[in-house]
Formats: sequence, C-alpha cells, structure tokens
Amino acid sequence: MADTALQQELETYYTWFHQHPEPSYQEHETTKRIAEILEEHGITILASGLTTGLIASITGEAADHEGAGHIVAIRGDIDALPIHEATGLPYASVNPGYLHGCGHDYNLTVALGAALLLHERRHDFSGEVKVIFQPAEEVAATKETPTGAVTVLNTGALDDVEAFFGTHDTNAGEPGTAFISAGPDSGAVDKFRITVHGRGTHAARPNGGANPIRVAAALIDGIQSISGQDVDPVHPRVVTVTNIEAGNTWNVVPDTAFLQGTARTAYPEDRTIIHDRIEALVQGVCAAYGVSGDFAWEYGSPSVVNDASWARLAADTAAAIGFDVQPSVPSLGGEDFSYYLQKAPGAFIHLGVGNGDRPMHGPTFFANTDAIADGADLLATLAQHALARLSERA
Repeated sequence: MADTALQQELETYYTWFHQHPEPSYQEHETTKRIAEILEEHGITILASGLTTGLIASITGEAADHEGAGHIVAIRGDIDALPIHEATGLPYASVNPGYLHGCGHDYNLTVALGAALLLHERRHDFSGEVKVIFQPAEEVAATKETPTGAVTVLNTGALDDVEAFFGTHDTNAGEPGTAFISAGPDSGAVDKFRITVHGRGTHAARPNGGANPIRVAAALIDGIQSISGQDVDPVHPRVVTVTNIEAGNTWNVVPDTAFLQGTARTAYPEDRTIIHDRIEALVQGVCAAYGVSGDFAWEYGSPSVVNDASWARLAADTAAAIGFDVQPSVPSLGGEDFSYYLQKAPGAFIHLGVGNGDRPMHGPTFFANTDAIADGADLLATLAQHALARLSERA
C-alpha cells in the first residue's frame, strides 16, 4: 500500500480542496491550486484551452519498454454542489452555500496523487498518461452548456487516447474497498416533455371540448408501466413522471396539459425501447382521445459501460495493491465519464470512503481519507499496466 508521506501530502491537499468548493464551470481557484501543485512537482500541463479544469501529461522515459508510443488517460472531477455544509468539520467550506457533497474533492486528489506517482515513476515506464482534472460533472447540461466531459473532449486534447480510467468515491464501502465490474455501471440520463393540446370548455359542459387532463392522466399510467412491461426485467431502469401542469381555475377545462419526467437506463438498447414506446404512446393515446400531442426527448449523458478486459485489469490491479475488490452494483445516477468511454474503452472504479450514514449529495457528507494514497497508487499503477497491455496487443 502507499507510503505514509504521500498519504499525509494528499490529506493536506484534500483538506484545502474541501474547504474551497466551487460550482460547475466556476472552479477557478480549484484549477489554480491544482496547477500550482503540478508545477511544483515539475509536471507538464497541456495547453488545452479550458477555462476551468486542466489536463496534465506525464511521459514515461524508460528506453525500449512496454507501452512506448501508447497513450492512456485518467480522470478526476473537480466541481462542487450548491449545498450548505453541515458536517461540523474543522476544515469546512469557506464558500457559503457550496459543498463537495459528492466527494469530488476526493476524486481530484486521487487523480492528483496518481499524477505525482507517475511523475516519480517516469523512468519505469514508456508511453504517455494524460491526467484529466475535469470541470462541471454536476452541471445541469444543455446544448449551450454541455457537461464537463463533453467540454474536455471538444478540446481535441484527448483524441489520441486509447483507454480511459477514472475513480469515484462511494459511501457504500469502507476505505480500502474497490468496486469494479464489467458492463453497465451508471444510468443514461434522459428527459422527456409532453404537451397535450385539447379544447378548452366550461367544466359543466365537458362534451363541448376535449379535456387534456384526462389524456395526461392516461399517459402517466401508460408511461409508468413501460419500464415494467417493455424492458428486460433484470435490467436496471426507471421511468418517472416528475411534473404536470394544467389549468388555473376550478371551473374551466384548459386547452393544454404539460408533463415531463426522466428515464434512466443502464443498457443502451433499453434507452431506445423506452424512447420509442413513450413516443408511440403519446401518438396513440392522443389519437384515441381526439387531441394532439407534442413529444420531446432530451438525451443526457449515456450510461457508463465498462469494457470487460479493462475492468478485469482494474480489478486485478486493485487486488494486487491490497484492495478488497467487490463487484459494483449499477446505479441509475448519471455520470459523464460515459462520454470518455464512447471515445475509447476503459473502466470506472468506485473507491470506498465510509460514512455510509451520511448521504452523498447531502449537507453532512464528507469522505474518509484513510486510503486516499492507495487510491492514487491504484490509478497510477493501472495506467502503467494499461500502457503495457496496449503494447502487448500491438
């Protein structure tokens, strides 16, 4: 396992990052501090053009060694959440209203530690490791403001990467536990919006119009049944209507009704099935009631799908370092690391940080850092092993 000096160094860095949380695309001080640490250690920072976040590069200097000519990337996310901290920590947030309530302070420190280790070990390997300190994983993405992974990929700085690896903390396990499995790991995050166009009328004469509310009610029942009837029952998924609006008084049937919600799927094929079934349901139900309907689907981040070979290498590497390796349970929460895995295969690992009684994304959450240096060692060693594996395949 990692040495005490590195553990102490990373705990110091983690404390600073926890104290200085910044929201998506506003991580200016966080980016500045990461850059300072990297530069102090002589690590190259690439000219990516990012406003916040950055990409570092460590090139191995071993002559005629496995990995020469290959490039892999490792990632840590850096943004915080708009939550008022209630942890009671002596190093609590000094930025009111913001908290690293998902543990990105931990994730970025693990990636930072991996960069330091790779720089120390540069004479022991060949090839290049790009270290991504990614902004805006938590952003409510739009076409104008995409999620941070998309912004990083759009720089073109990662076009030559052959495999991606990342870690994220989890309070589902204690420090020293690593969760990794092949296949789906997180949920695709999609939104749907439906507007039913009826015909308004007096509530005492409903036959004089076409009530969009009863159509919306029928649609809600149908939508909620899709995930249970049209998708493989062993696949994680959920379809939820979260908002409905119609009318503004007690005695008038309105012209329109609006509803929206979210679909979360682990398997790409289920994403297509649910989209198509909701669209068909809107068309069919509206036609049956003699009204019209508009259907809109907004694709968010896809599901993280771990490559089987890279997941196996990650699990073997974690076990060799001394982690208690457990299979990961797919979550339907979103994770934009998925965009990197659409660019090139790789694997995403969850590192236990304890505090299971403190819900993540809650005001009391913080990570137990007892194994933070071990996480850095895992990510650095995995990058080295991946370079060697790519050389073997070539």
